[in-house]
Amino acid sequence: MGRHQPATALDAKRFALLISLTAAVVFAVSTIGSAATTSGQLWKSARPWENYFGAIILPNGHGLIVGDKGLVLSSTDQGQSWSRRKLNNSGKLYDLYSVAFTTDGQHGWIVGDGGSIFHSDDQGKTWKTQPSKVSAALLKVAVIDDQKACAVGEHGTVLCTSDGGATWNNQNFDDLVFFDLAFTDPNNGWAVGEFATAVRTTDGGKTWTVQTGAKRELNSDPYFAIAFTSPNDGAVLGLSGANMITSDGGKTWKAQAINDDTRSFYTAVAVHTDNTSEIYAGGENGLTARLVDHKVEPMTGASSNSLSALAFSPHYALAVGLSGTIMRSDDNGQHWTLVK
Repeated sequence: MGRHQPATALDAKRFALLISLTAAVVFAVSTIGSAATTSGQLWKSARPWENYFGAIILPNGHGLIVGDKGLVLSSTDQGQSWSRRKLNNSGKLYDLYSVAFTTDGQHGWIVGDGGSIFHSDDQGKTWKTQPSKVSAALLKVAVIDDQKACAVGEHGTVLCTSDGGATWNNQNFDDLVFFDLAFTDPNNGWAVGEFATAVRTTDGGKTWTVQTGAKRELNSDPYFAIAFTSPNDGAVLGLSGANMITSDGGKTWKAQAINDDTRSFYTAVAVHTDNTSEIYAGGENGLTARLVDHKVEPMTGASSNSLSALAFSPHYALAVGLSGTIMRSDDNGQHWTLVK
């Protein structure tokens, strides 16, 4: 991976590669090990030596979190308590960065360091490795259906499968790092990453083309997260306030269109309710916020550790991050409490 301006190097490599990858990693988050404060009280997570990078809530209400050294946490009581297991790939406990499932919660994938891919067809009860044929860290996975999924990561890696993960096809983009991806339907998807890069597919991941960035320019900050509230409306968030929005289904993007300061967001999800669809985001120093009319509205958090993933369901929400951070919300992200 390439080298960046000092401000970028100090602040972020989207949560996970933060600590656990080697010196070859481009970014590093500066808030590792910080304590959490709420209402004047000092909070310390139960396992501050661990880092959590991905989270999801299945339709049955069960929660899953992935993190350091093959760690998978699962909860059957809406995130109140968690059981632990470790997944290994060829005898190694690689860090795991992302987890995603089909809409029915039956089929899912976990991706991580060393090109690790794990697949489940029983709602996450058991997991089996799948061959990726790459050694790059895979930072994000998106699931289209039980046969189709895509994953992105280091070294310009964009992997997609159309046969349930039996084979994965790789399309590379220079030596860029991709941090996130999202699909609005089975055909249309986007991945975002270093140097203000966004690439697009219109054929379900078979081919990808560059929309923005993809040039190694030091004044182009990375994009870390992408989410859509509808097939037409979406937003991209990144380092130090870097952002862009679309209102035409991702055909075009307007840069720096969100009214915010220089805060960095590392994760974003679209939350759909009966009345509205909004984007919620998490990032540096435990920041949680939602986007309303292209403005950032901070919410009440419970940690000062950087957040790497958000997950929402009709009954509760999760926010996870560095230094053992797990937060819950019972009011759709308006307020968060720390799970200790």
